[in-house]
Amino acid sequence: MTSSSPHIVCFAPYTDWSIHSAQQVTVLHGLRLRGATVSYVTCDGVFSDCDLFQKATGAAQGRQPNSCLICQSSVAARLAAWNMPYRWLGTWLTTQDRTDVGRWIANLSPENYLSASLNGWAIGEWVQSSVRTELRCNVFDMEDPKTSSTYASYLYSGALAALGLDRLFEEEKPDAQLLFNGRMAPTRIALELAKQRGIRTLCEERSAVAGNLILFNNVNCLDVDHVDQLWDEWKDIPLTPDEFQHIANVLEERRSGAGGDVSVFGASRQAISEVSNALSLDQNKPLWVLFTSSEDEIADKAGISSIFPTQTGWIEETVKYAGSHQDIQLVIRVHPNVGGNKALGDNTEGMAYFEALATSAPDNVRVVQPGDTLSSYSLAEMCDLALVWYSTIAIETATLGRRVIRAGGFLLENRDFIYAPESPPAYPGLLDQMREEATTEELLEIAVGAWRFAYIWYLRRTIPFPLVAQPEWYVGEMAWNNPQELVPGSDSSLDRICEIFMSGSPVHKTLDGHAPGSKIEEQKLVLEHIRPFLKESITA
Repeated sequence: MTSSSPHIVCFAPYTDWSIHSAQQVTVLHGLRLRGATVSYVTCDGVFSDCDLFQKATGAAQGRQPNSCLICQSSVAARLAAWNMPYRWLGTWLTTQDRTDVGRWIANLSPENYLSASLNGWAIGEWVQSSVRTELRCNVFDMEDPKTSSTYASYLYSGALAALGLDRLFEEEKPDAQLLFNGRMAPTRIALELAKQRGIRTLCEERSAVAGNLILFNNVNCLDVDHVDQLWDEWKDIPLTPDEFQHIANVLEERRSGAGGDVSVFGASRQAISEVSNALSLDQNKPLWVLFTSSEDEIADKAGISSIFPTQTGWIEETVKYAGSHQDIQLVIRVHPNVGGNKALGDNTEGMAYFEALATSAPDNVRVVQPGDTLSSYSLAEMCDLALVWYSTIAIETATLGRRVIRAGGFLLENRDFIYAPESPPAYPGLLDQMREEATTEELLEIAVGAWRFAYIWYLRRTIPFPLVAQPEWYVGEMAWNNPQELVPGSDSSLDRICEIFMSGSPVHKTLDGHAPGSKIEEQKLVLEHIRPFLKESITA
């Protein structure tokens, strides 16, 4: 920071997502008590489309005529209860802005929506993620009236957000910004405009572990560069017994469905015999499980180094290989968030593809549709080999002592414990190698790496935040009654977060002063954990 008393702006258009607003308000109170000045800016219904009302974000119904009025009333009551002064984004907008933006949209052709620019701002690019989430699509078809009209609406909202935020930043000249996720249209715009002005942004996101949060430094929540850095620093450092037990508890909660995280869309694990009977599997033949990813969720993440150009191309190559090797069984587990009762909206393009695949697949291939109740975690325990695009199930399967091959990129790239073909032509040769039985030593080495990475992914990059309770994945409740309870020294995590804002200290803890575990002790703990899942130990 350039000042001993920095000014922090928090643009919070989604205050009714209380897990995020509760965390933000708590941090802002903490900053104020440590000498900073803060501004909380929220939405007063200026947008024609809003992520709050998307089915894909958990909304029970679409936007209604009175939705914005109800939201504003709720926001006002919530912030009053939390003693947080606020202003509306509309403070920095005029009636003429709406007219000018409407004309700008009218002069655009739908085929140019993705590259649309206003005042040098890449609005078309910055709103893509929200539009994709609204439509649950992998590819934009601008000849489709629903797609083009939805995109135009988000362009309109995005342009107004940009105009208002640009004036806000010019007026207040903040030293830093606190922001939710930086991915959705208005927050992406706030992130990009702040970067252009040299304003440091810390994007806050809910962790997959209840009670923890993640901070992203000048990047949105899809960025994994910090994970690469943490992996480079920590991959050779054995976990301590306490660290191992902590991540073991997290993984067990996810497998049992007790974690309550939104990413656990499917059923908790079931008996091996139940799954085997449901899929008519032969327990005497090797079982390979292909886990797909819900592509539209991170389709706008730049720099995903996938090995295959498309997920469907990889699936088809895998099915082709399985069809010519009848001695193996292949189960394709479609990501549960592609569609179905538990999914946050339906990706109709994906659902149609997998329904067609189920009717054309060879006899030794099974397709588990997204809405099916069979557990992905049971399949992970059963399999001899997991084939994954880029989902976290790859990490969790490897912690069981399983070989895993990735075909996509994202968080799985450059992980030593995951196999990857150098190119699509090399894929069949790698599959040939996987038909050879793995040794316990190989599986132990895989599992040790996976456990260390799992600790990074779920815990080391996150910050415990007990000051906000999380009864449900999207709900935050204050665990304090008066802001004066948040003074320096009252909570070490709040102290740490405020120090990041106040002095620019590192977001993640370093190796300095860390006492590593024993490699031998770590191996014993991992082996003890994976032994029940080793193939010879799996029974009905």
